Amino acid sequence: MAKRKKPLVGLDIDPVGIYAAQVTTSGGRIAIQRSASVGLEPGVVRDGEIQDVEALTEALKTLYRDTKGLDRRVRVGVANQKVAVRTVDLPVIEDPKELDAAVRFQAQDVIPMPLEQAVLDWQPLEVIDTPDGKRQRVLLVAARKDMIDRVVSAVRGAGLRIDSIDLGAFAMIRALHDGAEQPETVLYAAVGGLTNLAVSRGTQPLFSRASGGGLEAIAIELAERRSLTLEHARGWLLHVGLDAPLDSLNGDATIIAEARHVLEEGVRKIAAEVRQTLDFHQMQVDGAPVSRVVLTGEAIAVDGFAELLGTELRLPVRSGRVDGEPGDITPGRMTVASGLSVGGTPSVNVLPAEERRAAGAAGRSDGAAYAVLGVLALGLMLMTVNVLAKNSVTEKKSELASVKVKAVAAEETAKSLASYTEFAALREKRIETVKQIASSRFDWAHALDEVARTIPKNAWLLKLTGSVTATKGGGSTLRPLLPQPAIVVEGCTTSQSAVSRVISNLRRIDGVERVSLEKSEKLDGEQAQSAGAGAASTEGDGKGSPSDCRNGHLDFTMFTMTAWFTSPPALAAPAAATPAATGENAAAPATPGAPADPASQPPGSSGTPPAPPAEGTANTSTPAGGDS
Repeated sequence: MAKRKKPLVGLDIDPVGIYAAQVTTSGGRIAIQRSASVGLEPGVVRDGEIQDVEALTEALKTLYRDTKGLDRRVRVGVANQKVAVRTVDLPVIEDPKELDAAVRFQAQDVIPMPLEQAVLDWQPLEVIDTPDGKRQRVLLVAARKDMIDRVVSAVRGAGLRIDSIDLGAFAMIRALHDGAEQPETVLYAAVGGLTNLAVSRGTQPLFSRASGGGLEAIAIELAERRSLTLEHARGWLLHVGLDAPLDSLNGDATIIAEARHVLEEGVRKIAAEVRQTLDFHQMQVDGAPVSRVVLTGEAIAVDGFAELLGTELRLPVRSGRVDGEPGDITPGRMTVASGLSVGGTPSVNVLPAEERRAAGAAGRSDGAAYAVLGVLALGLMLMTVNVLAKNSVTEKKSELASVKVKAVAAEETAKSLASYTEFAALREKRIETVKQIASSRFDWAHALDEVARTIPKNAWLLKLTGSVTATKGGGSTLRPLLPQPAIVVEGCTTSQSAVSRVISNLRRIDGVERVSLEKSEKLDGEQAQSAGAGAASTEGDGKGSPSDCRNGHLDFTMFTMTAWFTSPPALAAPAAATPAATGENAAAPATPGAPADPASQPPGSSGTPPAPPAEGTANTSTPAGGDS
């Protein structure tokens, strides 16, 4: 009799909380069989990346301690800006190993991160006809290894077994695809703690992207404006919504008006992010236009959110959710976790190879491998005891005498080499000081190499200005805003959409924290005529306008943008020469006091907003100058 396969739990780790789902499938539809959730404190997960591994581990332990029956074998979803998804076309190769080698060779040209710092996986798509003959289309996914390592550490620290790490965007497609026979290009959008987007044709993913702005960012905005706790801000957003007339709602009229305002502004910002994603998708190979949008996540609980988003995008938008959602969790929250639980197509696994081998050995045998190892260890131990028992007392005494002689000789040698040991310690200390000084300097060679790799073919540069401090702005008005090392990029490209592609590429460079667009301008007719005249003059008498790279073209766009990098580590202060030289204890740092959180309560009479869910939050911020 075949052994029944144990269920798999999908884990969606969101800035607001952790959501776990275990599902069943029937007739092509999935339904939640068992689910659980736990809130996270602000800052544990930021923009989809784990910042506090220990706190997340404790939250996972709490989730499993409070929920009985969840299997400890899990598939985890990731969604952040350290994941890159690309499609590449290769010659048709039948041998899987040769195809894998070809994909990894091609990856160095299309993935905006060093391959030695990435975990790669790919999935073959269809074979297509091109002017150069038939080509195998492949979906390539790359994730930064340091980000994946934090996920593995947190999950394994909680005593769970990782089956695989998939993309939350792919899980969303699996959970919400309606099984239509005629595939159409659809945008799936999960809006909650962050905004997770996926474009697919049928079940074939074409593009995905995750950004920090979501419904949680709107709640943070309302909380800051009206001095509310985040829990109350979330409750007000659900109470006010976008449909009901303001005068028909019960509660503080000022907070109601503010909630409606930040909701409308928030939907417009999310719509702008979606439009940028669609523009980038349509610049790719076979970027077919999207016909409709499927919205999920916490946003579907806000009345009128889907309708306003559809108006902004000029596309039909419908809400998507999974059958069997628990009533005590905000609708749409379990969609990604459900798609992770069910598996299927599309899917990838960005679990590192060494972790896959460990998971495969334990997972497939369900513990039998550990039992075999235990038996072998026991047999080895008994054999060792038997051999030791057969050794004679005389042999042991002889060995003991030999060891004593060697010990005396070693002590004499150590005394004679004491001065060399002190010199070696001094040498190691000096080497460490040199390494520390070198590590505190910014690596310009690496940064400029990354910029050169990521600038698209349809963009050309006028000027590239790098500076370590904000006092040297290179002519940019945005450069002085942040003190980190930065590069100011001035140049031209063929369209405004291509400018967004330059921004998106720069954001994926190793070490880039923020990218801000200062200007992006086209010529009008009069300026184009003047620029053309200037170019002619330049050819005739050596004068003109060499600072304008648009060359009089109306469609070309000249841009200026700034990319800020993470500051190198500060050089530590040197230690005192001897303990006696310090003379006294160092002063302990002051502990800052926690500011009081004013909690403006929502109305308590009948018709007041529902009690907000007990979930964590994530802090988000937008730098001045239009961070992209």
